[in-house]
Amino acid sequence: MNNVSLKRFIVENKLPAISIGKSVLNQDIYAIKFEFNPSFRWVLVTGGIHAREHLSTDLICLLIKDLFKQDIKFEYNIAFVPLINPDGAEFCINGILNLDEKIKEQLIKINHSDDFSLYKANANGVDLNNNWDAKFETKYTTKNSPSSQGFYGYFPMSEPEVKALAKFTKNLQPFITINYHLKGEEIYFDFFQDKKSFCRDFEIAKIFSNSTGYKIVSTQEKSSGGFKDWCVSNLKIPSLTIELGDDKFSHPFPYSELDNIYNKNKNLFKCLSKSLKIYEKYNYIG
Repeated sequence: MNNVSLKRFIVENKLPAISIGKSVLNQDIYAIKFEFNPSFRWVLVTGGIHAREHLSTDLICLLIKDLFKQDIKFEYNIAFVPLINPDGAEFCINGILNLDEKIKEQLIKINHSDDFSLYKANANGVDLNNNWDAKFETKYTTKNSPSSQGFYGYFPMSEPEVKALAKFTKNLQPFITINYHLKGEEIYFDFFQDKKSFCRDFEIAKIFSNSTGYKIVSTQEKSSGGFKDWCVSNLKIPSLTIELGDDKFSHPFPYSELDNIYNKNKNLFKCLSKSLKIYEKYNYIG
């Protein structure tokens, strides 16, 4: 799903959406907020930070459509940012033919090809899930200049998409963030937490693992500069990266697998209710 389709989805379903900022190429980055009670804690669910993983945006839209069909009593408010990287998603889905010639030349140079179906970065060639101020100096890639994937950027929080999401997240003050990626059917939760936070966050990760069947994997010695990493280290909250989709499939990930992905993740709201109880248990412990 690209930003045009997302905007159509928002309008057709009369959703409470706002723009939280602009992408490199001046596209809106949309957030959709459901506030059930001003006193409730917030949840933040994100997708589409990597361009070729735009199927995560489609999943979020299916979950939003399910929101009011849930047989649970909501005890939290929830916000979605379905497509953090609208420029990159557009390149993957529709190519770059409609762009200015100078921008096209720059992007082809970054991508080393005019085929953008496997592109992950934003329009500046920065991997938005490496650009966060979370052990940014410890890089797990050899990419030191703009690239289709893996380039951290020249300094942390350099990209407009990252700045927009960081500001929105700080203002929202969520108790947890859920961040959908593609692919591998894995859940990442750790990033050098203290012991109590690690126990809390692992309990929450197990809730999602039991629901989805996805494996919990440690990545804190394998990656840095991610949104999840920033939430854990800077905001001191639980944050899960959930890798959707069976690893047997190659990118571009087949759209035909969306139903399978949805069926494994459709219990999001119940998992969040359980997660809130875990969070409050540890918060009460102090």
